[in-house]
Amino acid sequence: MSLSHRPARWSVAALALGLVAGLLGCTAPRAERTDRPPVRVEQTQESLRQRVTSPAAEGPPPAWSVPLRRLAQELGEIGPVILVPDTRELRAVDRATGQERWRHPFTTGYQYVIAGESIVAVDSDDGGMEVLDAATGVTRWRTAGSQDVVVHEQTVYARECAGTGDSATCTIVGRDVPSGRQLWERPADRFARVSDVTLGARAPYAPASGRYVAVRLSTSPRSAAYVPVAPTTGRVGAGRLPNRAWYGFVAGDLLVTTDNDPARGEQRCTVSIATVDAATGDKGWSGVVFSGRKEDGECGKRLAHHSGLTLIGAGTRLVAVTDDGRPQLVDLRTGRTVWKGAAAGLPIDGDDQSVLVRGNAETGELALLDLSTGVTRWTAPDPLLSGASASWRSAVTEGLVAVSAAEDDRPIVLVYEARTGRQLGRYPGWLAGAGADWVAVSHTGPDGLAVDLRAF
Repeated sequence: MSLSHRPARWSVAALALGLVAGLLGCTAPRAERTDRPPVRVEQTQESLRQRVTSPAAEGPPPAWSVPLRRLAQELGEIGPVILVPDTRELRAVDRATGQERWRHPFTTGYQYVIAGESIVAVDSDDGGMEVLDAATGVTRWRTAGSQDVVVHEQTVYARECAGTGDSATCTIVGRDVPSGRQLWERPADRFARVSDVTLGARAPYAPASGRYVAVRLSTSPRSAAYVPVAPTTGRVGAGRLPNRAWYGFVAGDLLVTTDNDPARGEQRCTVSIATVDAATGDKGWSGVVFSGRKEDGECGKRLAHHSGLTLIGAGTRLVAVTDDGRPQLVDLRTGRTVWKGAAAGLPIDGDDQSVLVRGNAETGELALLDLSTGVTRWTAPDPLLSGASASWRSAVTEGLVAVSAAEDDRPIVLVYEARTGRQLGRYPGWLAGAGADWVAVSHTGPDGLAVDLRAF
C-alpha cells in the first residue's frame, strides 16, 4: 500500500484510481501508466445534492449513519471498529452501534493505511508520517519529510532526501510500523521508490510481505530497474529487471515486471510479462497474457478494472485474459494456464478466493468464478451501471460482492451474497467500503454528506 506526499507525489494507487474517482468524479492516473484515456465528465455528489431524487433503498436498513465533511478514502475495519476518514480527522466508531470510540485530528488532508494493530497516516502537504494505535488513536511515533511512503504488513518504507534536484542525497529507509525503529537504510537517488503494486491487495489494508519487496532504483526515470529487497533487513536479492513503464512487483519468490502496451501494430491486447528468481537472479518465464477489450473494442490494457485493485491473484498466480477474450489464471512461475473461463468476460475484481467477471470493462452480466478452479459460482444480470463511469466502484469480500456507479445521474450500490449471487440490497449512494458482512454507502441529503453502514 503506497502513500506519498507533495511535492514528491501522492501515490495511493487503489485509492486514487478507485474511491476518489467514485466519490469525487475524477480520475487520477498512476505515474507509471503510459495510456491516458479521455476524461469522462459526469455529475458527482456535490452537483447532484440539490436536484436528484434518489430511489428508495431496498434491503436491510442502516445499522448506523455518521455525518461527514468530505470522503476521499474507503472506510476500513480493524477489530471491533470501523475507521471513518474525514477531511481533517480520522474517526473510529463501534462496528455494531456507530458510537464513536476516538477521533484523531490532522492539520491538513491525509491518507491512511491499516497495518496490523496500527494505522499509518501521511500528511498530504508536507509528508509528515504519523503512526497511530488502532485501539486508542494515540500517536505511537511520527517523522517528517518522508517521500513515496509504502506500507507492507509491519514495515513502512519511504525515500528520505537531503537537498533538492540533481544535488539531492537520498536513501530508502525501512522502519518497523509499531515502534518506528529503523530496520535498514540503503543509498538511493531521488527517483528510487518501493513498489506499491501487490497481487490482490486492496486499500486501505497493507498487503502481507513475502521474502522480498520490489524497489525501483535508477539514475534517471528512463533507466530505472527493479531489484528485490528483504523487508526487515534491507538485504538485496540477485534478481534484476528493467522498468518497463507499467508494473514491477514480487509474486512469491519471483520478481516480475509487465508492459501493458501492445507493440505497434499488435491487435491482440497483449501484456508482456518478464520474471526472474528474486533471490538468485535466474531467468524465469517470460511471455504474454491479454488485457481484454472495452465496449468500443479498444484494448483495456489493465489486468484489473479500476476497482481499487491493480492485479488480481494470489501467490504466483495472476488473473488475466486469453487471446479469445476469456478470463484465465496463469502461473507466473511456469507460464502455464491453470484454467480458462467457460465464457468470454473481463476480470474486474476479486480476492484470494473469487474472481468477479463482466462481459467487458463497461457493460454485461456479472459472474463470480472460483479463483482456484475457474468454475462459475453464479451469474447475475447486467447491473446497467457503466464501468466507464468515473464513479464506478466494486468490491469482493469473503461474504459479499458490491458494485456501484451512476444510473441516469443517480448513484446506486448493488450488493450480492458472495456464495449464491442473491441480491441483498440496492441503495442510493456511492460504495465507500466493504467487509465480510457489511458495506458502507455514502450519500448526500439536506444536511450534507453522510455514510451509512449496512450489515447483512
